[in-house]
Amino acid sequence: MKKLLFVFAFLAFFAVDNFGQYYIGVKGGLGLNMQKWNGYERDVLFTPSIDIFTETHDDELNKLYASFGFHTRGSALRIFRFNASNPYKFNNLVLELGGKRMVTTDKKYNGYYMIGLRAEYTMSTNLEDRNNSIYDLVSDVYVNRFNYGATVGGGFELSMGEDKVVFFELSVNPDLSKQYDQPERLTIENPFQSPIFTNPFYEIVPEEVRNVSLELKIGIKFLRGYIEYEDY
Repeated sequence: MKKLLFVFAFLAFFAVDNFGQYYIGVKGGLGLNMQKWNGYERDVLFTPSIDIFTETHDDELNKLYASFGFHTRGSALRIFRFNASNPYKFNNLVLELGGKRMVTTDKKYNGYYMIGLRAEYTMSTNLEDRNNSIYDLVSDVYVNRFNYGATVGGGFELSMGEDKVVFFELSVNPDLSKQYDQPERLTIENPFQSPIFTNPFYEIVPEEVRNVSLELKIGIKFLRGYIEYEDY
């Protein structure tokens, strides 16, 4: 699956870069990640993200883009609100394809909005390191390695010359698929026997978990490609 994502990323970048002029750049920032487990909202998990991307330039108002990067999804758990938050982390490769629409192009700060589709591959998690309480019995077995979702957002650009643009971007990224899917109710031997929990067995209820993240990024892009000049 990782090889397949890399192939899709290469094809997407190749397709965009074959327009007459195009941008290539990098963007990164902070993600505010949210999940619901057993129907209850977990604490927010803040994680960094980084992407490389390419974007068309032939049409100044309407643009296509492709990005490929690394994002950590997840949430955190605070038991009884006394313990420090413990993260649930899903380390994902992210391929995103979409379109942008510029609101203005002739001002110092030019706004835009965007919409895209994402495909994600989960390389690793920290779930197997977390089974240290009766509240926290999770397993990598039920992690969906391939996920998909949408991206909706906007931002504004600041031109730094003829071939360089700095921008700030805010997006909402809901998953349409399940990051974690435990379909069956399980009864296991209770590994945490204590005066409080004396039952020798413990029941784990089904789980369906989707990622939602709010991402704030700053980036820079550089204009590339050929320019055709006409003789007068």
